[in-house]
Amino acid sequence: MSEILKIADLWGGYKKDVDILQGISLEVQQGEAVGIIGLNGSGKSTLGKAIMNMIPFRRGLITFEGEDITKLSTSQLSHRGLSIMQQGGRVFKTISMWDNLQLALYKQPKETLDRLKEIIPMLQQPQRLLQHNMADKLSGGQKHQLSLAMTLATNPRLVILDEPSAGLSPKAVEEMYTMLQAIRDTFGITIILIEQNIAKAVNFCDRCAIMQTGQLNKLSGNRDIQEIEKIMFNK
Repeated sequence: MSEILKIADLWGGYKKDVDILQGISLEVQQGEAVGIIGLNGSGKSTLGKAIMNMIPFRRGLITFEGEDITKLSTSQLSHRGLSIMQQGGRVFKTISMWDNLQLALYKQPKETLDRLKEIIPMLQQPQRLLQHNMADKLSGGQKHQLSLAMTLATNPRLVILDEPSAGLSPKAVEEMYTMLQAIRDTFGITIILIEQNIAKAVNFCDRCAIMQTGQLNKLSGNRDIQEIEKIMFNK
């Protein structure tokens, strides 16, 4: 495998003078699923947003496919092949499911929607229902499915999934991870999975790292959930 993303000594946060991320370094290989596990407030989501240049960082280097991307905007990064599904499954609530999809699929070939339909069950509804159903009427699981579809609509080579199971029922969580596995199998996309659900992250990812107060404790290939819990909860 070849390296697709590299983060070196990244410092930053929502305010320029407050560093939530404190010297983060991480390398991700093409086709990998890498888990970032941690408690609320540990900096997991901040890292995902920093990669997409959605928040400022003071110093550090991020490269994607060997190119320095630290000065590129979020929109430019999307065009380069990176995408993020933000926590909560964010969609445009005041328009229909279909209109959400069309915004995300702008200038993408028809085949893109066909591929998404293969792995996201909600999109298999007749188009008239997608046009009729407003996004603000969706259940949590449905909203997450729509958000995932929009995240994948640009045919990214690397996706950041920020807490894709947060707030979902056990059934919806299982459905979400079935879709994520299909994404790996069908699309071959590299995934950075930000997750509090330790068992799901460990079982899905090739390797995981624990985020604690803005720093990563690397656990390459560690599958011992109890050991991870000891580190996370200082048992």
